[in-house]
Amino acid sequence: MKLLRSIDTISGKLMIRFTIIILVTLFILAISLSYLFQNYYYGSTEKKFIDQGNKIAALLQRSLYEGNYDETLFFLRDSQRFFEGNVWIVDSKGLILVTTQQKELQGVRLNKNEVKQVFQGKIVKKRGFSYYFGEPVLFVAVPINFANKVVGAVFVYSPLAGIGSTLNDLRRLVLYAALIAIILTLILSFTLSKSFSRPLKRMQKISLNMAHGDFDERVVIESEDEVGQLAQSFNYLADKLQETIASLQEKEEQQRRFVADVSHELRTPLTSIQGFVKALRDGVYESEQDKEEYYQIILSEVKRLIRLVNDLLDLSQIELGQIKMEMEILDLKGIIKNSIRNLMPKIKDKELRIVIELADDLPLVFADRDRIEQVLINLISNAIDFTPQGETIKVISKREDDEVLVMIKDTGPGIPVEELNNIWNRFHKVDKARTRDRGGTGLGLSIVREIIRHHQGEVWVESELGKGSTFIFSLLVADK
Repeated sequence: MKLLRSIDTISGKLMIRFTIIILVTLFILAISLSYLFQNYYYGSTEKKFIDQGNKIAALLQRSLYEGNYDETLFFLRDSQRFFEGNVWIVDSKGLILVTTQQKELQGVRLNKNEVKQVFQGKIVKKRGFSYYFGEPVLFVAVPINFANKVVGAVFVYSPLAGIGSTLNDLRRLVLYAALIAIILTLILSFTLSKSFSRPLKRMQKISLNMAHGDFDERVVIESEDEVGQLAQSFNYLADKLQETIASLQEKEEQQRRFVADVSHELRTPLTSIQGFVKALRDGVYESEQDKEEYYQIILSEVKRLIRLVNDLLDLSQIELGQIKMEMEILDLKGIIKNSIRNLMPKIKDKELRIVIELADDLPLVFADRDRIEQVLINLISNAIDFTPQGETIKVISKREDDEVLVMIKDTGPGIPVEELNNIWNRFHKVDKARTRDRGGTGLGLSIVREIIRHHQGEVWVESELGKGSTFIFSLLVADK
């Protein structure tokens, strides 16, 4: 079972395929080499025999023509040690005059069919079984010509068994080379398949860990090929998943806090309303003046609930993009002055002095009139709430590069450094008790931030404890 599992892996499949390919290649190569070498060896041997036959024929042609067979016999026996193969000398009648081997064949007359072609002046080549030797042989027959007449023939031959042993040695050599190649192939294919499968197995392990919530591990990139690119993409995916999950967890935590904050903000006025309604129902008040005061408190808390619900709806719609911004070219000076004019009763109640410093060359901006006015009212209203009675609020606006900056500066208590990033969160209040007394919902700065973001601008705060705060936002210049 373990062997089957290892074969069923990518590395096992790759190794098997590599081995099969190499084996098939070596098999075809061995057969091809054997066939080619056999043909080459036979052809080379035949050529040698023909050359040798021609030389012997040139030396014997006169003596054979003159019938001097003793001289022929003496030459052949004296020279046989220099011959490549065995030699027969045949006269014009097909009679074997002399041989270098098998002396018993001397005097034997060859079949006419065997000598017909050679006595027609042709060189004959043959491979196969020989009646005279009882085994396969390779032989050539070269005519001996003299005075334009065939006077005999030289037969040069060699048993194929001797040639076959050489070919067997070659086949054995190819077999040994194939075995060595197979061993090397197994080693290389194992190493190569492991190099392919190792990062894939690592990805599998890490993906299982990711499924159980562990996103810390990454695949080590060992190459720049397709597997390396896959590992790089896997790591990128893991990073993005980790970021997405972290973001979702953060949003989930924010949602839980939001629900808790909304519940708290709703519970306080509802509890107050419930208490005073119950007191009015039960007649628990001392005078008509107390009764009227109870009604005023209930009305105030209802208005506060309405503001809270309206702010929540505004913030939700802005975040979801459900409120379409009516963007147009605007004169920011007029919007600033109009916003301050709307807040003048509140400014006079606290006997505050407001200073407006608008640059003479203040350019037009591209914005939604109502939403920018909402931003200004929120920020100026906050400045009014936190500025001590009789102090000064400054509203400053100037151009900076391709943006217009608007600054609302108060002389209030300032914001602690650790709170500067938190004030933009929903329901966050630096001083919860004082904010509740002023009727704030804790959503104003969140709404401001979302509106400015939809205008492709930025909003931030600079503050120093005991000296006040400056809220700044930017808008794009219309002629950008």
